[in-house]
Amino acid sequence: MGVTSVLARWASTSVRVLVVEVPGSDESRMLLEAELGRRGWSVALSPADADLLAVCGIPGDELRAACDLVWNQLPGPRTRVSVTTAAALPALLDGAVAHLVDDSRQREDARARSQPVAAEDPTPDAGEHEGMSHEDMDHEDMDHGDMDHGAMDMPMPGGIPLAGGGDDRDGLEMDMLNVPLGPVLPHWPAGLVVDCVLQGDVIVSAKARILQAASAPTEASEQAMTDVVDARRRIIRLCDQASQLLALAGWQAAEQNARRLRDDSLRGADLTDHGAALDRLRRRVERSTLLRWSLKGLKLTGSATRDDGADLSIRHRLIGWLREAAELAGTIPGGGPIAAHDANRAQEAQEAQDALDALPDLLRGTDLGTARLLIAGLGLDTAALRETHEHSHD
Repeated sequence: MGVTSVLARWASTSVRVLVVEVPGSDESRMLLEAELGRRGWSVALSPADADLLAVCGIPGDELRAACDLVWNQLPGPRTRVSVTTAAALPALLDGAVAHLVDDSRQREDARARSQPVAAEDPTPDAGEHEGMSHEDMDHEDMDHGDMDHGAMDMPMPGGIPLAGGGDDRDGLEMDMLNVPLGPVLPHWPAGLVVDCVLQGDVIVSAKARILQAASAPTEASEQAMTDVVDARRRIIRLCDQASQLLALAGWQAAEQNARRLRDDSLRGADLTDHGAALDRLRRRVERSTLLRWSLKGLKLTGSATRDDGADLSIRHRLIGWLREAAELAGTIPGGGPIAAHDANRAQEAQEAQDALDALPDLLRGTDLGTARLLIAGLGLDTAALRETHEHSHD
């Protein structure tokens, strides 16, 4: 066994995985994260940090293109998997490890990536200049003042428009950058893309859209959660939302606690003690001075509040999630069935649509860090939006 193989096998004991969630596949993503934790693997925060790209669900055309772009940014050795069946998840990850330590396949992948891409002919098909000489052309009498260059199809690097100028809040001219956020970011709603116009790190304007899945999750992947009653499903989702927000706020211990409770619920564990554990986590969050300072001034406004339109702080939203989860878990008798939760998918879909519509106004004037926390505080259910989208096209 050569040195390369020894190092590859050593590195494969702690694989770093970049997870992409397709709308409607949050359960597959949570099961994958639980399996990664069981193996001692880590979730990567960027393509450059990843060995494995795991796509949970079947992406539509736009989201598949985004996944391919991210895949091209992964350094070698690398591999990718598509998670569509929870039952085959352990075998899928074992196969990914075998691919990562396969020296010949990784070398072949490296050679394929190093092949030069054929340069596109910069000369347009129409209006060929071959044989034309500008030497005989006299531009002196030409007036470019009436020419409209706005309709010209200028090439945009990566599909992103070039920067322009604009006045900032103080009336000073600054560059305005067009930057899309998503759809592949850690602790980010599945399929969400926010097209932002930035001045520095301040969002001047934003538009939100969802990149949809290609189709419904496979029967096998749905089977992972179809036996889960609504109340347990709600607890799982609330714990997941809380863990995402706590991760972005930088409180790792509380995030891991919320995620552990989520994973226990996901595995169908006896939730007799979960009510007390969730309530303890809620009280820790309420008492934390540092978290209060970190989330100070961050509020949801307008239709994003889901209530009577009154402003709702992100901190209170987080505490409310944990309180609701604790109350639901507290209704569970030891080892018995969970009381039914009054789930209303139509209402949840409307709330998700309201939150999506409120995003542009909510993000305007915020910096990028604040925007990430506000979006996490929305608890945007893109799966509900996906169902609405499908029903509208029936």
